[in-house]
This record gives sequence, structure tokens and C-alpha cells, in this order.
Amino acid sequence: MVNGQRIYVTEDTEAAYYVRARAIKQGLIEQARTMPSMTLGQMIDKYINDNEAVLSPSTIKGYQSMRKNRFEAYMDADVRSVPFQVMISEESIKVNAKTVANAWRLLTAAMRYAKYPVSDVKLPKSVHTERAFLDFKQIQTFLRAIQGDPCELAYLLALHSLRLSEILALQEGSCAGGVIRVRGALVRGPHGHVRTELNKTDLSRRDVPIMIPRLTELIGSLPVKMSGKMMNSHLHGIGEANGLPEITLHCLRHSFASLAYHLKWTEKSTMQIGGWSTPEVVHRIYTHLAQQDVSEDVRRMKEFYKEKP
Repeated sequence: MVNGQRIYVTEDTEAAYYVRARAIKQGLIEQARTMPSMTLGQMIDKYINDNEAVLSPSTIKGYQSMRKNRFEAYMDADVRSVPFQVMISEESIKVNAKTVANAWRLLTAAMRYAKYPVSDVKLPKSVHTERAFLDFKQIQTFLRAIQGDPCELAYLLALHSLRLSEILALQEGSCAGGVIRVRGALVRGPHGHVRTELNKTDLSRRDVPIMIPRLTELIGSLPVKMSGKMMNSHLHGIGEANGLPEITLHCLRHSFASLAYHLKWTEKSTMQIGGWSTPEVVHRIYTHLAQQDVSEDVRRMKEFYKEKP
């Protein structure tokens, strides 16, 4: 270990191993001495500032939040003297594993940009929590419950797979000819909401066929001007009043995938219409629902054997 960095050494003999290990260690120590003095905070600030033109406003805002709130005790420490594994362990007590991992990714990106060696650390194990979504029966209940709600238009757009940032970016004329033209996003930056021509991924720029007839009656109300907070607050009340799971607007996007599974869409079709660039989310939802189908099959067989011959 040199300055918290793990170095692996392999030689044919023990003596040769120690000779090489000492040489590597001495070389890395000398290399660290010649590096410019810089605090952790200064290094992250430089990375953000130098890349401001190529980072999205929401990414910059997220980085600035991590810079302010993560690894606070070490932000004024010289990069060369930070005990990175200790720092990770201390932060893991305060926040969840995903938050620690995201902060470490920012830090390692800044270190590589500043030409500092990146330490080999052990991150806390992240436990995946399944995001709630509505199944095909619950979607029908939900559609009846939201009729006339101030946020109905946004909810129907989310059930067509749109993200919040994509919904907020829609303008008058974005829905025409039976198609929702998803182009650009409205994201929160360091100085408020900013419209960007970019979507989350290249595949997010897409044409989504209008599949819920009620949506055609409401698209004249575009653009949507409610906040995400207001939409989610209404969703909470609707769920409680109708015996539905506690969901957010983004859960409606996942509900689109659950209905696609029920209607026997392929994962490829769901990804294409939904604008997912990688199959992980869709595959996870499909696998989850497939397991529910198996459970239902088993239940029916048990019922069969309960009947007297």
C-alpha cells in the first residue's frame, strides 16, 4: 500500500519480490512528492469548471451538491495525504452505498483529470431496491382515478414512457399526427431550470405513438407547467384513495414497461419506444413480472389438487 493505493507485485522468488516491491514503493513516493499541492476540493472544482461547457446543467448541479456535502472532513486536505479507504468508510456510516459510490466516481474522475493516481478502495455493497410500478389492472384503476386531475396530462405522458424532464420540455405542437415528438429536456441546473436540446441518451430522442385516446383530448394544454413536486404529491393522494402502490411520476414510466410485458411486447420494442439505451431496467421489470406469472401458475395448480377426485 502506498498512500492508500494498492499495488500488486508478482515475482518468481521471495527475494525478487521484495526488491521489486521496494523499488515500486520508492518510485511512487517520489512521484507523489513531485505532484503539485492541491486540496480535494480544489481538484473537484477544477474538474467541474474546466468541463462546464461539455457537462449538462443537471450534472453540474449534482456535482456541486456532492462537492458541498460529501467527504466534507477531507475537502481542505492535500490530495497526496488523504487516507481514501478511511474516508470511504466514514462516509458509508452517514449515507447509503449508492450515494458513496456516486461521490467516489466524481472524485476518481477529478483525480484522473488532474493526473493523480487513483487509489484502489473497497466501496460499500449496494442493495438494489425495486422501484414500484402499476400492473395492467392497477393502470386501469389509475386511469379512472386521474380523470379531471390538474396533473392528468403529465400522468398520461409518463404512462407513454416520458421522463419528467422530457414532459416539461414539450411545447405546443410537440404532439401532432398521433405522435409525441420527444426532443430535448428541461433540467434543473445551478441557476434554475434550463432547456437543453439533449435528452438523457441519444435513444431518448424518439417519436412515441399516442396510445391512450384520452391524451389526444388534453394535448392542447401543453406545455405542462406544474412542478415535479406537485405531480408527485397528487400521485400520493391518488394512490391512497384508490388502494394503489405509493408511486412517483417516474414509476409511471416503469408502469409503461409493465403493461408492455402484459401485452407481450418484446424487450427490444419496449426499449425503443421507451427510450432506454440499455436493457437493464426493462429486463428487470420483465423478469419480475415473469416471476409473478410463474407464481400464479403454481397457485392454479395447487387449486386443481385441492379438488376432490
